[in-house]
Amino acid sequence: MRLIFLGILILVTNAFTESPFGIPGGEEVKKVDEVFGVLLEEKYDLEVLMSFGTSSKGSAGHLALSIREGDDETVYSANFYADRTPEHADHYTEKLVPAIAKKEYIYAQTPTLSPKAVFGLDYGEVFKRSLIGIRMTGISATKKKGIKAFYKRLNEDYSNRVESPEYHRGEVVYNYMNLNCAKTVAQALKYGAGFDDVKVRGNHLLASIPGSKYLFSHVPTSTAMNIMDVLSKEGVSFSVVLYKKFAGSEQLDTEHNLKFKDLPNRFPSFKSLDFFNGSKEFESYENLKAMYLLFHLGKFALILDGPSRELRIERQAQPKTYKEALKLASRQGYKKSKNLIRRVFRSMGVKITAENDTGDLYNPKQDQHLKLFPRKPGEI
Repeated sequence: MRLIFLGILILVTNAFTESPFGIPGGEEVKKVDEVFGVLLEEKYDLEVLMSFGTSSKGSAGHLALSIREGDDETVYSANFYADRTPEHADHYTEKLVPAIAKKEYIYAQTPTLSPKAVFGLDYGEVFKRSLIGIRMTGISATKKKGIKAFYKRLNEDYSNRVESPEYHRGEVVYNYMNLNCAKTVAQALKYGAGFDDVKVRGNHLLASIPGSKYLFSHVPTSTAMNIMDVLSKEGVSFSVVLYKKFAGSEQLDTEHNLKFKDLPNRFPSFKSLDFFNGSKEFESYENLKAMYLLFHLGKFALILDGPSRELRIERQAQPKTYKEALKLASRQGYKKSKNLIRRVFRSMGVKITAENDTGDLYNPKQDQHLKLFPRKPGEI
């Protein structure tokens, strides 16, 4: 009887003394080094990290750029709080684009960047949302050095309050429309690495017209697709890693007044009706094409197991070439998309024909990432 009582006491004690997880200061994720070791077996050079959106509408997500040097990977991510506004003065604002270790950026629960770093944004991103990593192979050491030099210059210009350098129109300071995360990635590849055909929007007189910022702003998905298009013509090859959101974080997101686990986890959208409709269904051609393209380039899907607190490789596949993936994605996106006229009618409650309604393509009850790496028959 005493042994039974002692066993129950131990279980209860463990339940109350179990170290926290999925919050700032929580127990670190296990087996990160082992899993990253497998990923590093492929000799990629750069990785564009595209984070999912967490809003019910207008979910553009976030874009960052990771540079690999040997087995070390450093993420350059634009600082949302580096906008010089009084309400953000208590946050980390020393650099416009800080450099963060990739393992810290995605999986850490304790920051080394700064005590002011924001959980789910500057570190531990996967506790708040999923990420798609577009890995690029065939970038020279010289181009990587140029990217690092550009970010160094960008941070210096931010500190010195430089106005309208050759790579940007206006003050060098974070702005959601004018100088955001996606634009700094495009700038680094264009002005730092010398990929001249990468589009950098808003560096002209038209961008100064009132109300034009939305038209010329960068969004992560369209920027990433443009980068892939340009670099593919330079002989760069691609593979994709899906870093799945941890589904159990109790951390509160004060902007939405929701716990991380309850936040939307939406594939980042192009500027389209998908961007505003608040649904998990995607109907525009560009969004569907991007999703299918990333699916066909998929090589790994990583999942963070809650009970064991271990990082695991959930799925592994052989990616297609960019040319093959693009051809398939273009055909599949066109087949499943809904054109503007049909969508306007449907918003009024009118369906053109039953055959044209493909709203069940993306099941709102499932996480969007399952459509990038769908389960095989018989998988749970």
